[in-house]
Amino acid sequence: MRPLQRTALALALALAPWAAGAETSVSTAPRAVLARIHTVPGAFRAAFPSEPRADESSAFTLLGRLHSQGWEVEDADLRLRVERHEVPALALAVLGGPGLLARAEAGLVEDLEARDVEAEPLALGGRPGRRLRYEPGDRPGLREEARLVLAGRHLYVVFARGASPEAQALAAGFLDSVEIEGP
Repeated sequence: MRPLQRTALALALALAPWAAGAETSVSTAPRAVLARIHTVPGAFRAAFPSEPRADESSAFTLLGRLHSQGWEVEDADLRLRVERHEVPALALAVLGGPGLLARAEAGLVEDLEARDVEAEPLALGGRPGRRLRYEPGDRPGLREEARLVLAGRHLYVVFARGASPEAQALAAGFLDSVEIEGP
């Protein structure tokens, strides 16, 4: 197991000098298609190949409490994850939406030790965001995509990585399936 949501920690570290984390689970369930629609009412919908494992953590920062939730399916050649971070109101007021997205992007890139980063603006359902493509530091030669979307006081981070051609197709389908339902 690994620390909960690298992005949560990166975001918390960007907001304050310390943050706490929890652990996440990894699924080894067989997969063939994105057959399971996972819905968190008022938050998001996404198609996973199997039931995602959920995790949750809270961290206290100088700008308020950061509550994070994650849903993930991961095995040797596939990683699909949705994270939902409830950003402290003061952090959003101080940094603004663009500033918060910029901090989250920089923290993610640093925390993952990402190389060959390609970043571009993204609008998902009319909400501001960023699309990142990079090589994760712990997975040389692989490409991962992360989408950061700000919906009100919630920062969504969607990760997808596939090592084999089948897993790459599942990752692309997963990214296309994500719908943010929150404000």
